[in-house]
Amino acid sequence: MDKLKIGLDYHGVINRQPAYFSLFTDEALRRGHEIHIITGGPRDVVEKLLQKDNIRYSCIFAILDYYDAKGIVEHFDNGEFKIPDKLWDSAKAEYCSLNGINMHIDDSRSYVRWFTTPYCHYDAEKQNCRTENSDRIDFTKPPAQVLDDIEKIISSVQYY
Repeated sequence: MDKLKIGLDYHGVINRQPAYFSLFTDEALRRGHEIHIITGGPRDVVEKLLQKDNIRYSCIFAILDYYDAKGIVEHFDNGEFKIPDKLWDSAKAEYCSLNGINMHIDDSRSYVRWFTTPYCHYDAEKQNCRTENSDRIDFTKPPAQVLDDIEKIISSVQYY
């Protein structure tokens, strides 16, 4: 199998099963795959949480930091911020497309309409995700088996 680039959301995915995703990311990197943490951010906060939970990764993309660097974020005195919904909702899809992500795993349904990259909607309660083609990935299985399943789905004809 060629090297894959797997996108993982932090809030709602990794943070719901950090011990599992520590093993998952270790196995993915051991196989030569890339793990891209694709999150709302802020990056420095998420990086500390990833380190605390021993989550290894290749790259991290934080929507807040990306748009803040472009001067698009409106900051308020109470610490809140605002980014136009369309920009926020499409940022992960754009990142995945530009960076050749083979599959992104996320708990949000609001982002999926922007994706051309295979997207697996994660359900933390059921510990699984479903692709737009109804492939089911069961995160109750050992990480090596889950990665085998992801590799099979990515290499299948349906994504070419």
